[in-house]
Amino acid sequence: MITITDKTNCCGCQACANVCPKGCISMRGDEEGFLYPHVNTTNCVNCGLCEEVCPILNKPQTFPVLETYAAKHTNPEVKLKSSSGGIFTALAEVVLNEGGVVFGASFDGEWNVVHSYVEKLEELDKLRRSKYVQSNIGITYQQAKQFLESGRKVLFVGTPCQIAGLRKFLDKGYENLLTAELFCHGVPSPAVWQKFLAENTQKEKIAAIDFRYKRFGWNFSFLNITYKDGSCLPSAPLLLRPLLNIKNGCLFRYFYSLSFTISSLYERPSCHACHFKEKHLADFSMGDLWGVQKTYPAQYDKQGVSVLLINTPKARLLFNQLSLETVPIDIQKVTRYNPYLVTSVKPHPKRSEFFARYQTENFNKLVRELLGIRSVWIAVPVILVKKIVQKLLS
Repeated sequence: MITITDKTNCCGCQACANVCPKGCISMRGDEEGFLYPHVNTTNCVNCGLCEEVCPILNKPQTFPVLETYAAKHTNPEVKLKSSSGGIFTALAEVVLNEGGVVFGASFDGEWNVVHSYVEKLEELDKLRRSKYVQSNIGITYQQAKQFLESGRKVLFVGTPCQIAGLRKFLDKGYENLLTAELFCHGVPSPAVWQKFLAENTQKEKIAAIDFRYKRFGWNFSFLNITYKDGSCLPSAPLLLRPLLNIKNGCLFRYFYSLSFTISSLYERPSCHACHFKEKHLADFSMGDLWGVQKTYPAQYDKQGVSVLLINTPKARLLFNQLSLETVPIDIQKVTRYNPYLVTSVKPHPKRSEFFARYQTENFNKLVRELLGIRSVWIAVPVILVKKIVQKLLS
């Protein structure tokens, strides 16, 4: 029977809930808003499957990096619709064109982040773009297995721990399965995200959310929320939107994530002791090619450029079918600017204080206080000068 005594040893992958033959494992949110398994001991038959599929208790096989590329989609419109260089779309296009199914993170009707699947190219947009909240896997492992058993090709995209959970749940290899893991810094709390929306938006009027809106370019992206009437949040002049943190325009991703140490205020405990760093569990690994202007300046693209890791022979065979412009690069240069590929993020020193207070206090004011930001009007000029200097040096 799965029992969580140390929260750093549960990544919330939900493999245990998916595999339980009696359906007696439910996922419940804790005081921080993260899901953990709870067992109905009355119905449990002590089969032990939940422990067997736990990717932390029983690590799946890992893969070496075979090849590393700077990559971007050949279609500029796809790059613009993507958070980075459009690798996810390139992979999905191949699978969907062969009658397959693609799983990834999407929003539900309440703007929670959940895993779901699409079967048509015209549905793909809901899975595009990064969503900086831990996604609820739900029953997608079970759904993926059903598609695989029926002979359809499946592409499953998620964080490394979600891919690990899927592989342990499936318990065997499938030739028609492709997996892709995201470069993961850590996953913020779904409850914190919902609090942000409640305090800073008219949630019932939201039409679209883009955590990485690239109006000013890929490396100057910011949160943009569009309402059904066409207006946008933050409600400020377009030129200032990436910089402002006003009453109705708190930037959850950009302003509070100028450095990755900020989002460590509200990330899952297991992310601070990640069991999957320096290990590759998927056929492909993908993320942003940060530092490209210094390491591979010829590959810089204002619309975005990604890193693509080929980890298995299966991935290598598919590689030539992808609609990507690619150039081989050095993995060591990638990790120099993506350090969290190999190391866990440290918890913010005031993480415990944040979670002790966030449910009863204003989110914006609390984060400003804990981060030592006295006034946004002091912060804005600093950010602006920093960006101008970066632009001049690039």
